[in-house]
Amino acid sequence: MLFMKGTPDSPRCGFSSKVVNALREEGVSFGSFDILSDEEVRQGLKVYSNWPTFPQLYYKGELIGGCDIVLELRNNRELKSTLSE
Repeated sequence: MLFMKGTPDSPRCGFSSKVVNALREEGVSFGSFDILSDEEVRQGLKVYSNWPTFPQLYYKGELIGGCDIVLELRNNRELKSTLSE
């Protein structure tokens, strides 16, 4: 699940766009939630994850990371395997 600014087809920030592109390039299917549509969810996730920025990518209820981590996983050819464990 990707908590992002905007939607996969219409990202509202460059970091969200980069994560969407990385997931799509790897052929990973994912759900998304526009955190700009709900301030309570946006603030709650920051506390829950102890991660202050978006996007935030979760797999099986655990935070994988934000843009930098997702791109690093992709560049190391570890993204798809991380999301299929």
